[in-house]
Amino acid sequence: MKKMTIYSALAVAVRIILGFLFIYASLDKILDPPKFAEVIYNYRILPVELINICAVAVPWIEVLIGVTLLLGIWVGSSALLLSGITAVFIILIISAIVRGLNIECGCFSLDAEGSLVSWKRVIEDVFILAGGIYLLVCHRDSET
Repeated sequence: MKKMTIYSALAVAVRIILGFLFIYASLDKILDPPKFAEVIYNYRILPVELINICAVAVPWIEVLIGVTLLLGIWVGSSALLLSGITAVFIILIISAIVRGLNIECGCFSLDAEGSLVSWKRVIEDVFILAGGIYLLVCHRDSET
């Protein structure tokens, strides 16, 4: 039986926090795909043909990430996917800020005033990305 270190205990805590966070982030998007499609459209990045596909797929990818992290299965793959999708979110938000778009970020609630693109959202996502990278590193270390 493996002895739990501070690093592995922290990895479990990060895994659980990020798992719940990603499931929570997906809920409004799953319940209201047209609203999420509008949020995606407002970023003015994707071709119109891809918006509905993304509006349906992204929330379910978030659920998949969240569930697998909570269950502790496929942690390496989930951490990699979490890190990749969060990096894309960071790029999209920075792009919207730089272009002066005053739009909802689509991060959590789709109708909350506090969900506009902002540097605060970028910082939050950087912490989420750091958590994903930490899980990825811890998972790789536990395999060796």
